[in-house]
Amino acid sequence: MRSVTLGPVRLSLLDGDLRGVTFDGVEVLRRLSYPVRDANWGTHPTNTLEERLEEMPGRIVYLHRFAGRGVAFTGAFRAEVTVESGAARLRAELALEAPADLAVNRAGFTLLHPLRGVSGAPLQVRHADGSEEATVWPALISPSQPVFDIAGLAHEVEGIAVEIAMQGEVFEMEDQRNWSDASFKTYCRPLRLPLPFALGPDAPVGQVVEITLSGRAKRVAARVAARRARLPRVEMAVEPGLTALPRHPALPDLPRLIRVEADASDAVLAGFGASMGDALEIVLADGSDPEAALRGLAARLAAVGIRPARVMALPAPYLKSHQPEGPWPDGPRPMDLIAPLRAAFPGAAVGGGTLTNFTEFNRCRPDPGRVDYVTWGGTAIVHAADDLSVLETLEALPEIFASGRALAGEKPLHLGLFSIGMRSNPYAAACLPNPGRERLAMVQDDPRQGTGFDAAFAVGVLAGAAVEGVASLALAMADGPLGARGDLARVMAWAAARAGETVEVEIGPVVAIRSAKGRLIANATLEARETPFGGGMLAPASVVIVDDM
Repeated sequence: MRSVTLGPVRLSLLDGDLRGVTFDGVEVLRRLSYPVRDANWGTHPTNTLEERLEEMPGRIVYLHRFAGRGVAFTGAFRAEVTVESGAARLRAELALEAPADLAVNRAGFTLLHPLRGVSGAPLQVRHADGSEEATVWPALISPSQPVFDIAGLAHEVEGIAVEIAMQGEVFEMEDQRNWSDASFKTYCRPLRLPLPFALGPDAPVGQVVEITLSGRAKRVAARVAARRARLPRVEMAVEPGLTALPRHPALPDLPRLIRVEADASDAVLAGFGASMGDALEIVLADGSDPEAALRGLAARLAAVGIRPARVMALPAPYLKSHQPEGPWPDGPRPMDLIAPLRAAFPGAAVGGGTLTNFTEFNRCRPDPGRVDYVTWGGTAIVHAADDLSVLETLEALPEIFASGRALAGEKPLHLGLFSIGMRSNPYAAACLPNPGRERLAMVQDDPRQGTGFDAAFAVGVLAGAAVEGVASLALAMADGPLGARGDLARVMAWAAARAGETVEVEIGPVVAIRSAKGRLIANATLEARETPFGGGMLAPASVVIVDDM
């Protein structure tokens, strides 16, 4: 990553994108990218053909020419930044071409707006017909697009005026916190139009985005305050097909979050081993009778000695994502399973929600008056998979948990698995293959699992969950591609030994959790950082575990 400064403007260049654009020290744009996404929403990787940066007095120009890796398309991105009389203008131009029609779901500019100074703030929107609308950036996470038909945006971030104009396509906005991204996203090709569409010789892409920045920052003293919070219970996720082991060898006493299909064989159920106090996530096959399926599963579980403390069930079609307005799958909806669950598992707490991301939870919300708890899970690589983007998702998690609490009323949050890699893909037939173990979005086999990076990520998740009152969540699986290895297993052991304790939590570039019997410290950045207790330097994306028990 290369950083560039021109007067009050500072930005970074990473893999052809503009990252972390600041004006007078205030972040005004998190990222400007130009992905080409296939019919399954996977992002086509590219190879750089030419990259050039020219720095001149009062002006910088960046050029990036690229081609699809293994796919026939080429592109050229040009960004020019000029500064004059204390104001700045960033003009970005994009051209995409393909010699034959290529089916894509997106091809063009994507702008990511930061959360700090933006969430809940006023926003002025200019539509394609020239009309203007006064609205606000969502405070709680919006289940659907908060703004449609965008030709321009104007708002203020901590004293900096930001004006954005788009040409070449109509844009709309989504609240990316739904997918754990720490941003609002303005993207091209409205979702109401047919997908996929063709990028080809008769349909090239030509777009321009122009951003004007002015004003002076309203300085706010940067301070990370410690907060007292109760540490959530940490669970171990287990699922046939993804895990081969019924328990983690080094953490055999950790409570389990078991996912099972309602029609699973007796051999599969017996393989979990007898238990009391574990939680069940049940997937109901499409077309099955809920009462009969759940009653039968409960009887077969009891026969092998499994008596869960918590249960939730989801019809299999709801493992996929649906727009808030539908259409919804035929057959029973998630809330239709609450009564059959209570009948099949008397004495167990019955939950509502989803087995995928907050997106699906937010779009198909449970009735808190009819459930004992709510649940959803999370992955860090729905939209982007570079190291910086993964760590940035930690900034969004407290806002996700807060939005979930608002929807849950007084009911506790017993959440699912939160991992870097994707457990299942609600947006396509399956997770994308990753034979080269690259940093790719929407893959299950992420190369950071088991490296220590995943441990730093888990500490950030745990800290955000603690300060927002999450009762429990899983941080890894017993084994397999999302298994707990190395430092991640040690982080989970540290947290499991202190579940329910009141701790002090600091969330910033360095995340710290302090209990009376130890400390958990994570560097959630890509730079070396000093530990908050004066114990030396922390390597990028790493953890220090102090156990005084």
